[in-house]
Amino acid sequence: MTSVIAVLSAIVLVSCRYDASDIFQSFDDEPNVSPLATELGFSKDRPLVMGMNTSYAPLQYVNNQGVPSGYDVMFTKKLLKRMGIPFTFSPNHWDKMSPGIIGGKYDMGMLVYSPYRKDTTNYSEAVFRMYYQVVYRKQDFSEFDFRHLKGKHMAYMKSRPIGMMLKDEGAIGHPITDLSEAFVELADGKYDGVICYRFQAKYNIGLLRMSRQLQADDLSLEPREYCYASHDKRLIDAINAELKKMEAEGIIDEIYGQEVAERFGDIKIPMWVWWLLTCLVFMFMVVYVVNRNRYSHHLQRANVQLQQKNKALQLATARAEESTRMKSNFIKQISHEIRTPLNIVCGFTQVLTTTDVELDKAQRREMSLQIIENTERITGLVNKMLALADVNSSAILEREDHTSAAMIAQEAIKATGIDKASQFVFRLIKQTGTEQFFDTHQRSAVQALEQLLDNAKKFTQQGQVTLTISNHDGQACFVVEDSGISIPVYQAERIFDEFVQLDEYSDGTGIGLAIARSLARRLGGDIVLDTTYTGGARFVMTLQSEKEETA
Repeated sequence: MTSVIAVLSAIVLVSCRYDASDIFQSFDDEPNVSPLATELGFSKDRPLVMGMNTSYAPLQYVNNQGVPSGYDVMFTKKLLKRMGIPFTFSPNHWDKMSPGIIGGKYDMGMLVYSPYRKDTTNYSEAVFRMYYQVVYRKQDFSEFDFRHLKGKHMAYMKSRPIGMMLKDEGAIGHPITDLSEAFVELADGKYDGVICYRFQAKYNIGLLRMSRQLQADDLSLEPREYCYASHDKRLIDAINAELKKMEAEGIIDEIYGQEVAERFGDIKIPMWVWWLLTCLVFMFMVVYVVNRNRYSHHLQRANVQLQQKNKALQLATARAEESTRMKSNFIKQISHEIRTPLNIVCGFTQVLTTTDVELDKAQRREMSLQIIENTERITGLVNKMLALADVNSSAILEREDHTSAAMIAQEAIKATGIDKASQFVFRLIKQTGTEQFFDTHQRSAVQALEQLLDNAKKFTQQGQVTLTISNHDGQACFVVEDSGISIPVYQAERIFDEFVQLDEYSDGTGIGLAIARSLARRLGGDIVLDTTYTGGARFVMTLQSEKEETA
């Protein structure tokens, strides 16, 4: 496999029950409906819907004629036709597919096997495997593998298994997001080695013309397996039986055993997109410099006050180093958070502006909605960055809006879309005085509650999220409970610090809770974590609500 498969570790092909306008037919002669298909509930009127990711040619993509194409499409057609199951393809994007498979919303998809998900979905036998390699400078080592990593600086794409392995071997791990840049830095001497998939190594060494400088050796690390996945175990069992036959006949190697050509060089990105990216990067750097100067000033004041106490001085230095590390992780995370929606905006903009691509109204509407949705996502990140500058402000916000706890809750629910989440049940409970009006700064109150709901939505994979609201004794109270990951008691205050993420492998920027608490306090209230709650996490937000009157 060549470099295009480098993105496979983040790709999942899933099936989604979309409107008829979003589903592509299989474009083959319709298979005869087998007894197996009938038993599984599929027919010509209710075909199996196989999702596909439109962003990763030549494995899965939609060509200029609007026809699903690629190696995975070809293999799935052959598999399902042999099984006698009618099917269709439904192109979409990865960030909407993975929760659908785990939650049982879709019929079938393809996933990279992960032991962390084995209890939430069913995996088939591996269709093919992806192997890791270590890349290093030829002049540095005669051999280089997992037995020689102690004390070495190793760059790797963010991966929990790789990170744990490097830590166990005594290496110094550097999670990165731009693999091509890491190869250039490796050649310049910044790292001792880079760990990536075999096809990633081959592609980047060839692309950057570094075959004379760099060497790639296989690692003795368990390979990652690319499998079909479904909530229906009967379907996976039937697929496993057919895969064994296809493997014996050599069909899997016939389709996946050849090199996949790299074609990303043909993509043209509009100039305005580059200008937009430049402006966003500039804004991020300005905010970063402001925060860096603020932290440097605080550190200098601490050093002046504690210079006669050596132990306290060492503690202040350690805190400063932790702050620098968190800010570095924050910048990397922001880069990751901005890249995904920006790639989607670029891709769909390219399709819409290409004159020889024929699209119907439904397709154009879907692409336009995707552009708007991801543009709003980028705007939300920028707004968070701007709000970050006021996190440490003690200025009281002007309370000129006449509103109620119920109105604030409804606006926050609508903005986050938490009531439409599919992986858990959302409940809103109204208690005493929720319709009573009081004076506050409504936009800031809604924004603070949005951060708490977004936090619950992100960390709750199943179960329920409950928002309880009340207003009495001069205080409006908003309690957000979820059944997600619990927070240790000793971290109850630290999670409100800027840039803090308890799980560095999760998505997010680490500033949402800091912004929420700052806004609540400036409105005469506060946000705290209820450490007595053991069913997940419970956040309590209060706002000053004097001058009440009945709605």
